[in-house]
Amino acid sequence: MKLKQSLILAAAAAILTAAGAPTAQAAKPVNVLVIDSGSDFTHKALKPMANANEAELNGKTKVDDDKNGYVDDVYGWNFVENNNTLVNLEDTPPEYDRVLKVMQYINKMQQSGQEAFTKDEWNWLVKNYNDPKLAPWVGFCGGWAHGTHCAGIIASNNKEVALNAIRHIPTGDAPKALVEDAFNRLKAMMAHRKPSRGIDNSLKSELENYFSQLGKEYAAEIKDKASYIAQFDPRLINCSFGTENSNLKQMMKSNMLSWGFRNPTDEEVQEVVNLFVTKAFLPRDKALFSGCKNALVFIAAGNSSENLDPFVTSPNNVPIPNKIVIGATNENQKLADFSCYGENTVDVAVPGVNIYATYPNNKMGYMSGTSMACPNALGMASLVLKANPDLTPVELKKILMGTVDVKAWLKGKVRTSGVINVDRAVYAAKQVKAGKTLAEAIKAAKANVADMAVKRSRNAGPNLKDPTVRKMYFSNVF
Repeated sequence: MKLKQSLILAAAAAILTAAGAPTAQAAKPVNVLVIDSGSDFTHKALKPMANANEAELNGKTKVDDDKNGYVDDVYGWNFVENNNTLVNLEDTPPEYDRVLKVMQYINKMQQSGQEAFTKDEWNWLVKNYNDPKLAPWVGFCGGWAHGTHCAGIIASNNKEVALNAIRHIPTGDAPKALVEDAFNRLKAMMAHRKPSRGIDNSLKSELENYFSQLGKEYAAEIKDKASYIAQFDPRLINCSFGTENSNLKQMMKSNMLSWGFRNPTDEEVQEVVNLFVTKAFLPRDKALFSGCKNALVFIAAGNSSENLDPFVTSPNNVPIPNKIVIGATNENQKLADFSCYGENTVDVAVPGVNIYATYPNNKMGYMSGTSMACPNALGMASLVLKANPDLTPVELKKILMGTVDVKAWLKGKVRTSGVINVDRAVYAAKQVKAGKTLAEAIKAAKANVADMAVKRSRNAGPNLKDPTVRKMYFSNVF
């Protein structure tokens, strides 16, 4: 009798599977890791998708219940302060609601321009933006809430993810402290150099050796963090952080004077910056992702409006095949004025202006930046993986890039000249699952799924020739 029941159940399961019912594997949520400034998983909109460490969640406080070396790491770890507090809610800004309203209005301006405001609304924004007591909190909030906002974008209308996070950076901006640390270490190495009129082969070779030594140090120092993130077995990793070339170049020039350079040219400074990032920072970035070969790493292109192709930037240029670099568009699918670009560096683009998502302490609000485009793209990728969990990271990347909506205005700006079409990408993933080759699946998706409709704003957008508008626009992208 038991054997007969087993056969009946097995047959029923086979019929359901053949009919398209989800298998046990397909029913599992996609593991996602947010590497950022920390994510607030106490937020009611994030908690359902938070991937709890059950041993620590149900264990004793101040005890390493799972014996992984990290005490009470229920959802991840704060590597900045070496504790389990991903977001310190005691840091909630005073007049939090006013801060959020300022950020909401700035994002509205970034999307639609001044004409979208009434006169009273615009006057309110200018007054509060220039309030010396409030302004620092607006800037602080952009970093403090950064990782929570990224997690919220991923989780928006998407219950197919299991979220974890680590606090990797003090704020949502480029890790300036890390750059300063690097230069301080190099200062001692270069102390013996005599002034030089330019970069000769001897000095270049010496710099390369010092930068390489620094890269080895950073790679060794990040080993524990890399081992920790690997234990989550993520399929998708969000990295909305990086070093801006313009800032790094500025800092490098001032340091080069003490390393033996006399009046270095911009070309010489850029050459040293490229060498520095290649030898010092990229080995660290590669080491960070070394245990996550089953993950596709999403990297924000940056917000300095630069063409990245002549530069080497971190982590954009990390030498791994399982990465994808994301630029930001506005609602019209035009490249956002702040977004970095590069037809050899930036792979695809998605909306990253005026994005609504979670803020710490159960708040919701807006942010703009390639930092927002990045998790937006990742959220789309999670739906593609849900359709076909067996895709490798490189296959997933090829589908996302091969099924874009091509836009003439993105030609020369983005490698694919396009924006992600999630419906077309999901279609291609299902075709691969059904037995087609990757090339066949992408071809079928292009033939059968139309381009997404483009929203047409009635407003002209921000007037960046207006000094007030320009200042607000560029001072609040993340």
